[in-house]
Amino acid sequence: MTRLIPVLLYHSVSERAAARDRRWTVAPRKFASHLTAVSASGRTPMTITEIAEGLRGERALPSRPLGITFDDGFSDTYAAVSELLSRGLRSTVYVTTGEIGARNRLSALQLTRLGGMASVELGAHGVHHMRLDQLDDPELAAEVRDSKAQLEHIVGASVHSFAYPHGAYDRAVREAVVVAGYRSAAAVKNALAHDHDDPFAIARWTVTAGTSSGRISEILDGERVPSAWPRERLRTRAYRAARRGRRGLARLGEPR
Repeated sequence: MTRLIPVLLYHSVSERAAARDRRWTVAPRKFASHLTAVSASGRTPMTITEIAEGLRGERALPSRPLGITFDDGFSDTYAAVSELLSRGLRSTVYVTTGEIGARNRLSALQLTRLGGMASVELGAHGVHHMRLDQLDDPELAAEVRDSKAQLEHIVGASVHSFAYPHGAYDRAVREAVVVAGYRSAAAVKNALAHDHDDPFAIARWTVTAGTSSGRISEILDGERVPSAWPRERLRTRAYRAARRGRRGLARLGEPR
């Protein structure tokens, strides 16, 4: 029997949000109700690398595993993780390293403190939050490799997990992550991971400003949400080809 592994993807947890971030910003009171639903689910929170180890058979997965993740490195993630810790919940925080210390982003000191917390995994999220499947090989390698090195330098510890910015990846991007020495990677897919999922493309479900605690409970019970598919979908490949085509046309128009 396939074991479902819900992995929740948060961005910002705040009362205020810039217009471009509003959809992805969850109010603190609503976030607290989500965590109440998580605690009531009976699921066992794990970091992404721990889930990946379970998928590879390197550790036993609990009967009802769960992942909680944060992308980008918003400064309010620090308080959100503190709320998780107060409830005994583990999490993985993915940081865009080129934005560390910027306005509304985590500082180096906050990252150092998070890195010292046993229930928190820090992961890389690229340097510039670019769509990696649109980059040439040297650019791709630099984004993946440098974000790992920069984060490791700040926290003084190894970084084992990567999250694909915008959820955009293909075979070459996945390979670059493996070559860079990561042990796990998180995709998006808005689907449930499972015990046959790819450790380097673990499916996540995106939480938005309008997500209710009832919907979180449904996700945790596997209701009205698909399981992750084994290969990239045709429409994803078509969408990527269209983006690359537009980028190529734009480059042709650049002055030489």
